[in-house]
Amino acid sequence: MKQSKTLSPRIGLYPGSFDPVHNGHLHLIERAAKLLDKLYVAVAKNPDKNSLFTPQERLEMLQEIFKGNSKVEAIMISGLTVDNAVRLGAGVIVRGLRLVSDFESELLLDMHNRRLEPRVETIYMMPTQNFVYFNSSFVKQIADIDPARLGDYVPAVVAKRLAARERR
Repeated sequence: MKQSKTLSPRIGLYPGSFDPVHNGHLHLIERAAKLLDKLYVAVAKNPDKNSLFTPQERLEMLQEIFKGNSKVEAIMISGLTVDNAVRLGAGVIVRGLRLVSDFESELLLDMHNRRLEPRVETIYMMPTQNFVYFNSSFVKQIADIDPARLGDYVPAVVAKRLAARERR
């Protein structure tokens, strides 16, 4: 990889599968956007996950949620996260840590990312207690069992898409 591209510590990349995006994600995005001049929220394709929505559908939901917010841009990425950060000029990768169980996998990922691209820093943000237990798998279970109760977990655009899937 070329080392000539300038990376800004004021530009961040928040990668995730966002399947579906939930209020815990939005909480972290809003907080990170306050710290940065620009935050790219990147839908990453993860073939190891059993996806509910296509990457394009996830991207569309994020774009609708952040429409009109010039500091947050939803994009799709493929390949290594650090390579995408460099391509975007992002000197920061944003990651969320909810529980101690997240720490080990994030630590290993960070060590690889630093080896691959030492100019990119990772910042970790912890949610407030209201969002510590949020994850996409739990949201999917609620959508399957009692979709009327999704309002506390996902934004309206996601609840609408989940309801449309349920009707199919």
